[in-house]
Amino acid sequence: MAKTIELFPPNLREDKNIQAFASILDKVFSELTEQDLQKLFIYTINSQPEEVLDWLAWQFHVEGYDLSESLEEKRNLVKSAIELHRYKGTKHAIEKVLKALNISGEVKEWFEYGGEPYKFKIELGIQNREITPELRDKLLQLINEYKNERSWLEEILLSYLAVGAFPFAIGQIAETESFSECQTELEWLASGSIPLAVSSVAETEAVADMEA
Repeated sequence: MAKTIELFPPNLREDKNIQAFASILDKVFSELTEQDLQKLFIYTINSQPEEVLDWLAWQFHVEGYDLSESLEEKRNLVKSAIELHRYKGTKHAIEKVLKALNISGEVKEWFEYGGEPYKFKIELGIQNREITPELRDKLLQLINEYKNERSWLEEILLSYLAVGAFPFAIGQIAETESFSECQTELEWLASGSIPLAVSSVAETEAVADMEA
């Protein structure tokens, strides 16, 4: 391992203060373990603890980070940070950030379904997440962060994949056993300016079309 003094320009290597500083650094570096060195390489995302990922997400201004529910999703978002900022304002960015959160999402632009100019719809597939007003609001915020400024979200088509009870909630968590019992909760969740259509794939299949 090269001595620290060799890292300085030749004209500084004879300076006594520089030599003393380099000697101290040599001692510090010699005591570092491989584990200590690994912590210095913060961009080795797969080996970083959650605390480091949180700081990297802050550094790279990762929108939607608060939607992550696992360490895997946090890593996916941090890894995608540069690409997301590069393609921000495109359907690719929206689909990419949703994929990082393990949410399947497909953006359909107005000319793909015969809609009004500059409007778009999103088909979302959510699995094993409780569908709450908070989740709805965060998803809308996430979409608005990554969409084109001139584009307007017309509708969200939501497919919830689950087997058994449907974890829809309003206010306090309220689980129900059948889709029909969820009608009131879903209509409340759909309140606002964005129509929300919900379908479920489970022991019961049904579709509820609701307008704000």
